[in-house]
Amino acid sequence: MMRVGLSVEEAIQAIMDYVKPVNSIEIHVKDAFNYVLAEDMYASVPVPPFDRSMMDGFAIRAEDVQHATPEHPVKLRVQGRVGAGEVSDHILMPGEAIRIMTGAPIPRGANAVARFEITDAQHSPDAEHIAVLLPVREGESISVKGEDIQAGAKILEKGAVIGAAEMALLATVGVSKVTVYRKPIIGVLSSGRELIGLEHPLAPGKIYNSNSYMLSGLISAWGGIPYLLEQVDDEVNAVAEAIQMAMPVVDALVTTGGVSVGDYDVMREAYQQAGGQVEFWKVNMRPGTPFTFATVVEKPVFGLSGNPAAGYVNAVLFLQGAIRAMAGYSEPLSKPLQVVLADVPEWKTIGMDRFLRARIVIEEGRAAAYPLAYGQSAGIMSTLSGIQGFIRILARTEVKQGDLVEAYLLEMPIPALNNTLPGGEQE
Repeated sequence: MMRVGLSVEEAIQAIMDYVKPVNSIEIHVKDAFNYVLAEDMYASVPVPPFDRSMMDGFAIRAEDVQHATPEHPVKLRVQGRVGAGEVSDHILMPGEAIRIMTGAPIPRGANAVARFEITDAQHSPDAEHIAVLLPVREGESISVKGEDIQAGAKILEKGAVIGAAEMALLATVGVSKVTVYRKPIIGVLSSGRELIGLEHPLAPGKIYNSNSYMLSGLISAWGGIPYLLEQVDDEVNAVAEAIQMAMPVVDALVTTGGVSVGDYDVMREAYQQAGGQVEFWKVNMRPGTPFTFATVVEKPVFGLSGNPAAGYVNAVLFLQGAIRAMAGYSEPLSKPLQVVLADVPEWKTIGMDRFLRARIVIEEGRAAAYPLAYGQSAGIMSTLSGIQGFIRILARTEVKQGDLVEAYLLEMPIPALNNTLPGGEQE
């Protein structure tokens, strides 16, 4: 039975209870950036794999130089050199040293490294003897085997997103292939007889289909692969047919437009005609009230408002976490940030949670939100550019400057104020 008029939290929970990760695939680690691990990863080798020098200098026995001073240096006989990637076969004896470079294995018999700076041989690479001017403790300037990672240790957990650091970590322990969740394919279907594609000139009564491109970017940013479908008119049969054609190809479908109560709002009927079921309709929020969640052939379908800003808010709240869950994220939901309300434009208190476009800056060590004083209408797109997030004003709640409110960030750097207010006005 379709539910109507859910809270934001109820809507999010209903969606997250339904979506599940897609299947896993095996790929080379070089291609794994921004994929999500489908299994725990363990180190098969220790890191480092041998005791190695952390400095350019001389491998020595620490006990040989315990009484060294600049006035009474300890003289040692040099028995060759070893660089990174090389191994010395000499076993160090009392009174001996081996010239060693950073990263090279510590020769047998040595237990410390005297860096060049505490010897008299900095500029004498072929010296047969060196003088050590200061004492060196045992283990100094040595990175011991397994110091970073022990063999068999878990290095990454299932659900971890593979970034540059994770790629380096996997390569460090010799992993060439990883099992990851494939990126979910998210279909995008825009409806509206007023819409035209970018390949056509603008005609009277028509507007360009911008929502598909907005969603393409968001889906990519959130770990999915956008699959843009041909836009359709607001006719039940045409929409239902487009949905039926798309479902075998996609893991989920996003539609824009046609979810309200007008003569051409046909999406709910089209979902059902396509063999689906509407799970809920309308969320107690503005903009984006008529958001709809349905299932067709057991795949999730997200019905976003056709108004650009409303659809954007719907996507941030309901689509983002769902895509990440399908992509295998261990923590798919982004928690809102508590920010200080730095400015309060005039607005009326309403019976719905309101999501307002805001610039968010770091001001005196804290995050401060400046809601836009203009351009908050659901149909205005230009003010979506340049904001850092949406702040939430709860239903029937009056707020004042200095109050804490929730901000849903758009995952871009938060600028420092630097004595300049949003909009360019100087303090």
